[in-house]
Amino acid sequence: MNIKIISEDDYGGAFLKNVILQLKNEKLVGNISVKGSKPMRPLCNFKLDRILKSFDGSCDKIIIMLDSDGPENLEPRRVNVMRHKPDDLETPVEIILTDYEIEEWICISKNLKWKNSKPSDELKNQYGYTKSSLPKYAVELDFDKLQRNCKSFMAFLYALTP
Repeated sequence: MNIKIISEDDYGGAFLKNVILQLKNEKLVGNISVKGSKPMRPLCNFKLDRILKSFDGSCDKIIIMLDSDGPENLEPRRVNVMRHKPDDLETPVEIILTDYEIEEWICISKNLKWKNSKPSDELKNQYGYTKSSLPKYAVELDFDKLQRNCKSFMAFLYALTP
């Protein structure tokens, strides 16, 4: 299956490509190739319409991966993104929203809590994390923990099935 990824920032696409490689190595997904990725900032703009149209027909599935910055924002963000999906789009689109941000996958894998901060802040405090280092953390994910404790990871894993 050939997919294209739209992520919220410059490093998210590379991180997700690396996650897919790790999932393939662990035999948790089949033959998947990422044919392209694009960052999308800000969350809602008409650039998304153009990206989706340009990706349409060039892959088997489009995955949009975005941060919610709090569980209370999940549904409003989903609705916001769906407004930009063209009605005539033929390629299936999966929208995956993390409760906070993609770094929560790393925190869950490392048993880190982020009660009064963001997951990225907790990683920065514990490991000196910077956003540019996000792609290298894919090898540190604990897929067992993520499958048990992370809805967005499970949605991503499900999106990688044909």
